[in-house]
Amino acid sequence: MNCQHCGEEVTENVPFCPSCGTFLGKLNRLSLESIQLAFMRADLAGFTSMSESMTSEDVMAFLNEVFGVFSRIIESYKGVIYEVIGDEIVSVFGFPKESGFTPHMAVFAAEDLLKKLDDLNRRRYLKNPVGLKIGMTMDHASLPSVHRDLRHAVIITKGFIKCQILQKNAVDNTVLVDENLYQATKAFFTYSDVGNIEQDSFSIKAYEYKIETT
Repeated sequence: MNCQHCGEEVTENVPFCPSCGTFLGKLNRLSLESIQLAFMRADLAGFTSMSESMTSEDVMAFLNEVFGVFSRIIESYKGVIYEVIGDEIVSVFGFPKESGFTPHMAVFAAEDLLKKLDDLNRRRYLKNPVGLKIGMTMDHASLPSVHRDLRHAVIITKGFIKCQILQKNAVDNTVLVDENLYQATKAFFTYSDVGNIEQDSFSIKAYEYKIETT
């Protein structure tokens, strides 16, 4: 078939034209579904200092090991790896169908990430160990109902930017969560109130979750 907008031939079974991005469905408007998701951004802190004392091959081997372990942890708690950006991993919980335990699963995943990184630091005896800064939010998102694989979906939400702001403001080896995630999980986890974070026209009430590592 050919795209009705740009005329380019589309040979794959995709909902959008690969050339111009026009929706290829029969409807003039793309059907969207609204769902509440938990968003997590986890960034390796001190990665630059660590990499300066290692060969490039060792750096890549370490990253592959860390992100391989992180992926398995996130997926074990029903999360989806949405994107990997350098030394940062972005994941989403609650798709395809959100459950009442989605926010708790997300926090458990974050806790396991921190514990596993601490274990990797000690096991490898790194000269400059790395830390982890995690930002997490609960927010509504709109996404095309034609997508069933979240990794290929365009997600319309403020959740990504909010959890990025929280992640950037977290200290090493801690998790910062927003008000929505805090309210959903405060009966199960102990947080410290860190006040409002004002950034990029956002005002985010933040709470810190920290685990004890050996």
